Amino acid sequence: MPKLTPRALQDRLRRVRLVLMDVDGVLTDGRIFHLVDTKGGLVEFKGIHSQDSIGLSWLAQSGLKTGVISGRMSRGVAERMKILQMSYVYQHRLDKKSVFDEICRNARADPKETLYIGDDLPDIPVLRAAGVGVAVANARPEVRRAARWVTRRAGGDGAVREVAEALLKSQGLWEKILAKFR
Repeated sequence: MPKLTPRALQDRLRRVRLVLMDVDGVLTDGRIFHLVDTKGGLVEFKGIHSQDSIGLSWLAQSGLKTGVISGRMSRGVAERMKILQMSYVYQHRLDKKSVFDEICRNARADPKETLYIGDDLPDIPVLRAAGVGVAVANARPEVRRAARWVTRRAGGDGAVREVAEALLKSQGLWEKILAKFR
């Protein structure tokens, strides 16, 4: 899919009301750590970059709805997304396009008012349906080709923050965020 010009990207970002993304490879670097607890149960660990986290919090504080659609199930992710004030948390779902459609209906958002960030093949149908389909820098080549924007930063290393800042700036909300820290 052709990449958006900077001006076309700004125009589309101004219309975004709903920001959705994958988890593994977008909010994380894709690595999953498994440990065994004292009862023999499997415990899964993932790392989410703190700058991505604060960017997501700023989106929610600015009135944008956020959410994740993940193929994996993780209690830790569910709890972290609550802390980040996410409106939509769908896990263990590889039918991402049908989940995307459901979220759009629930949020009363036109797909053109959505932004989706992905990194792997199951994300392609959603990238194509979203108003702004974004691939992280280290996404699969097929995903980068399907996206309208490819971040400079890798998944799990500030890509979500890059998107959040661009979105907030395009909607005139960035100065309000900065004012909190002056």
